[in-house]
Amino acid sequence: MGFWPAGLDRGGLSISVRVALYAVFGSPIAHSLSPKMHNAAFLQHRPGHYYVPIESSSDKLPGDLEAFRRIGGMGANLTRPLKEGIVPHLADYTDRVARAKAANTIVWSSRGWLGDNTDILALSEKLPPGQGKSAVILGSGGVARASWVALSDRGYQVTVMARHPDQVWAGPVVVSWDWRFLDSGFDVLVNATPVGQQEEASVEVGDLPHLNKPVLIVDWVYTPRLTPFMKWAQLYPDAQLIDGLSLLIGQARWAWNVWFGQLAPEGIFEEAVRWQPL
Repeated sequence: MGFWPAGLDRGGLSISVRVALYAVFGSPIAHSLSPKMHNAAFLQHRPGHYYVPIESSSDKLPGDLEAFRRIGGMGANLTRPLKEGIVPHLADYTDRVARAKAANTIVWSSRGWLGDNTDILALSEKLPPGQGKSAVILGSGGVARASWVALSDRGYQVTVMARHPDQVWAGPVVVSWDWRFLDSGFDVLVNATPVGQQEEASVEVGDLPHLNKPVLIVDWVYTPRLTPFMKWAQLYPDAQLIDGLSLLIGQARWAWNVWFGQLAPEGIFEEAVRWQPL
């Protein structure tokens, strides 16, 4: 455990407070539900552990990590736009990080920060087998990379639709951003962009294509829970849904496995965020 000592002197009584700190780094970060989930679990199962949100940008990340470590930082999550930028600062990382070139979970060790990608694990465990099926990923950031690894491992043929096709990593088929491309058909659509998130650009349901066959819609956005893509999918009784809140909970449970060697207790994160409005 890492410690943050605070010496308090009250009438000659010296008190040493010891805590282990965990955090989520990103920008914007105010919307994150991770502190609520992890602190609820820490309160019940790991007293003395605390989880905080830290606003950080790519250029500030090295200094922020160093400061976090000095005050007892032991583990963290990374969200937009830091999942790719964290990789050069890691002492070591898993094969998942190597393939995605992005990490969302780190833990402190004697060698420095170690990285993993629990986004991949969260999506992989929810995807049906994809042999002979096609998938489209919207976006090209860290969560898109994780989605590509998960989909590829499950056997899907993946196309990435991106606003900057030249910035997409090698591996998937790449097309320029155009909603009309979705008319060509697919078995799985993954929104790995902030489209539809509160205070971000959105899309009208009417701009999305008519679905001619049963499909699976995956949306990593979880604020609001009922995103434009979820509303679109609900128009089709045969469509399947994987929403952002369930993915957030999944990656958080796997983050505990990175930090503590075991999954977070089942149900505790769901209980912490069940109030989350649609």
